[in-house]
Amino acid sequence: MAEILEERELSKAERSLTRWLLEHGQPEAASFLDQVDRVRVISRCACGCASIDFDHSGAGWRSPGGVNILSDHEWRDAEGRRFGVFVFSQSGYLAGLEVWSIDGSATPVGLPDPDWLRAIPQQAV
Repeated sequence: MAEILEERELSKAERSLTRWLLEHGQPEAASFLDQVDRVRVISRCACGCASIDFDHSGAGWRSPGGVNILSDHEWRDAEGRRFGVFVFSQSGYLAGLEVWSIDGSATPVGLPDPDWLRAIPQQAV
């Protein structure tokens, strides 16, 4: 999906959710907590969802390589629609916050309250 360039500070909700996800993620996720106050938003998803990409120290994304999911959770809205959210890193730096529809019934245009979240079990590859 295309991106919309948008350079700004993280909102209070984005920062809080990112921090919560790192505190409740994979064992290595907590090692990224010190980066939360230094990242900036550099783009958002053009589909209208609440996904954002991060920049760390003005360097942007490090490479076209893969990403590492640090914390992966799901929630249901009042209508019972299922959504997911994860925070990820690339090349040792926080790289973004992704939200998506698990059941394909709606676009998650906002961020979840951490009280709504439950971990998505990791599958062995």
